[in-house]
Amino acid sequence: MQMNSDPSATAAPRVLRVLIVEDESLVSLFLQGVLRDLGHEVSGIAPSLRTALAFAAGTPTDLAIVDVGLAGDGGDGIDAAVALRARHGIPALLMTGAPLASLGERIKDAQPLGFLAKPYTEADVERALTAAVAQLPSQI
Repeated sequence: MQMNSDPSATAAPRVLRVLIVEDESLVSLFLQGVLRDLGHEVSGIAPSLRTALAFAAGTPTDLAIVDVGLAGDGGDGIDAAVALRARHGIPALLMTGAPLASLGERIKDAQPLGFLAKPYTEADVERALTAAVAQLPSQI
């Protein structure tokens, strides 16, 4: 039996480039701090679908955390998650303060990697990201 002594083969935590799609600035700033504390990079903060698509077009991003209740320019958070995946191949982790049952059938269109219930803690974000990462291709 041969052991792999390559240090890069160890299961180090994966650093993600995360786009935050949230129209409430205090929420997005808090989430940005949590992501950085967890060792991830924030590729941008977008308050609307259109801004999110602009960031995604020009900034490498592994995952978007999208507020389902997004208001504003271009559509809601489900529209944003669908557009990010379709146009840029960026999957989404959806966050909401609403009960999941109330989101309806449209939620399936977004193909979310998971959900983050508001209000959330740093530990909640870490758990949701860990579950999401398990579904991402390993080359990201």
